[in-house]
Amino acid sequence: MQKQMALRIMICCLCMSLSACSDEQAEMLAKGEAIYTANCKVCHAQGINGAPIVGNSKMWNRRAEQGIPVLLEHASQGFGLMPAKGGNVELTEAELELAIRFMLSRLET
Repeated sequence: MQKQMALRIMICCLCMSLSACSDEQAEMLAKGEAIYTANCKVCHAQGINGAPIVGNSKMWNRRAEQGIPVLLEHASQGFGLMPAKGGNVELTEAELELAIRFMLSRLET
C-alpha cells in the first residue's frame, strides 16, 4: 500500500512538473514521443508479447517503481520478449531514456 502511495505521489509530482515544465522539458517529451512512435509504439500501444501499454497504470506501476535506471537497462539490453533497444540497435541510451520518460509521463493518476 505504501508503494502505491509513493508511486501516486511520484506521478503527481511528475504531472505537476510537466504542467509547469519549461520549453526544454516539453521539447524533450516531444522527442521522446517521436522516438516512441517510431520504435516502441507497435508493441507498447497494443501490449504485444506482454509489453506494458502506454498509459495503463496497472501494467506500469510495478515497473515505474523500479526507476529510470532499471527501465533504461531493460530497454537497452532487452527484457523478456523485448529485444535490446526494441530491435533498433541505432538507438542511443539518451534516446531510450527520452522514450521511457515519455511513456511514464502518460501514466494515469
